[in-house]
Amino acid sequence: MNEFGTKAYSKIMRWLGRFFVALLFGIFLAVWFFLLRQWDELDVTRVYIYFFFFLFYLNIEFGTFRGPDEAAYSDYLWVRYLLTYSWWFLMLGGLLEHALTQRALPMLPEIGMALAALGVALGFWARRTMRRELSLRVETWDKMRIVNTGPYAHIRHPSYLANMLLVVGMPLIVSAMVSMVFTAILVFLFIRRLLWEERVLVERLPEYADYMQQTDRLIPGVW
Repeated sequence: MNEFGTKAYSKIMRWLGRFFVALLFGIFLAVWFFLLRQWDELDVTRVYIYFFFFLFYLNIEFGTFRGPDEAAYSDYLWVRYLLTYSWWFLMLGGLLEHALTQRALPMLPEIGMALAALGVALGFWARRTMRRELSLRVETWDKMRIVNTGPYAHIRHPSYLANMLLVVGMPLIVSAMVSMVFTAILVFLFIRRLLWEERVLVERLPEYADYMQQTDRLIPGVW
């Protein structure tokens, strides 16, 4: 859920990670089993659209740029974990809420689809730009450089903006209003992480400060 890697986890953290992955997998199976039992009563079209964007997001995330592993990034390892698990709880919670409430609020699904589609398009554009300019993995800071083409010519964090559009849009598709508590948490964590990454980038790449003067973080002309 982020644009940078972290150093190797400790043994305890690795085991905790495996435990939570197994827990999430169990929750996923339970939610899917519940959905199948309620299938005839659901708005199946919205469920399929939801999974459509879900799979597209996973495809984007698996190919997201990863920067150099550094000890500095481990200082905020808790943010990475919270991002990962909050995202999964949002995705699964949205489906479960839809199955339990079968809520269909006017215009919300259409707004959600538009936001999610914009997020997917921006995510693919950002990934393609990184792949063309820098490849999708840079092992050392010596090989890092500023990318200022494509969406990066206008904003510094298009991948984060794409994620935010998706975590806002996808719950709206299934009118999962309660689950948007996780949306608020995720947006906060995305902003927290990108601000911290900027501090690291300024320290490691002095030219990044000039790039910051030329672009906005997330919304051109606003911030």
